[in-house]
Amino acid sequence: MAENNQHNPTEYKPTPAEKKLLEVLLNPKYRMKSIVDICGIAEINRSTYYDAFAKPGFAELYKKKSMELVKQQVAPVINAFVAEAKRGSFQHGKVLLEMADLYSEKKQFEHTGRDGGPIRIEDMSAEERKARIEELSRKLKNE
Repeated sequence: MAENNQHNPTEYKPTPAEKKLLEVLLNPKYRMKSIVDICGIAEINRSTYYDAFAKPGFAELYKKKSMELVKQQVAPVINAFVAEAKRGSFQHGKVLLEMADLYSEKKQFEHTGRDGGPIRIEDMSAEERKARIEELSRKLKNE
């Protein structure tokens, strides 16, 4: 039976220089640094930087590692939204309820024609237009 590895055996293996580059790129402390500064901190030259990003495997690994960092920060952001919603912030509460699929903003004037498409008044007779306007007017009065 195959051993259950946590790592994908086909995952890109960065060179030592690329590992240093990844460390610097993924460190929030260096987020606003220039490429020249990043290369200096990682102790690599700029051609190594550009060569690394020219490799699809490296670019994908960088993207994956970046997303892992972002996902690690989601819980504190949600906790902050919960705290603000509990303090009475409508906007924070609304976002949380939307995320939980417990609320969706009602589109007051969302009406469609045949097959869910737009209402095409130019294709209606005068009687159809009058009937449609009366129908919409009744709906608006009831809302």
